[in-house]
Amino acid sequence: MITRELLRHLRNDLPMPVTIAALGTDGPPAKRSEGRYRFLCPHCQEMLATVNPRNNLAHCFGCNKNLNNIDLLMTLGYDFKSAVSILTRMYDQHRARYLVLNPSGVLLNSYHRRTA
Repeated sequence: MITRELLRHLRNDLPMPVTIAALGTDGPPAKRSEGRYRFLCPHCQEMLATVNPRNNLAHCFGCNKNLNNIDLLMTLGYDFKSAVSILTRMYDQHRARYLVLNPSGVLLNSYHRRTA
């Protein structure tokens, strides 16, 4: 079942670089440059999309489009349900490997930090 909470986790708690890396050759080409994670924008096909680690959103400085994880997969040709299913598997794997419990009980990951 697709819940609001699940969608929030997929958009906010699964780092876009993890999603792009997990897609491999099915995802856009990407690199780390000048301290930012950049990838080929699926809209304008320019290497001008950059992930903001504070909000886990990508913004393309070429076409001015914004993307989250779900948007990214849908622009790559996946339908909504398939995108959510794929991202849920990625999120579960990421959570099992990278999340730690801090003293306040908030789950954090190594790519972006949330304040309680």
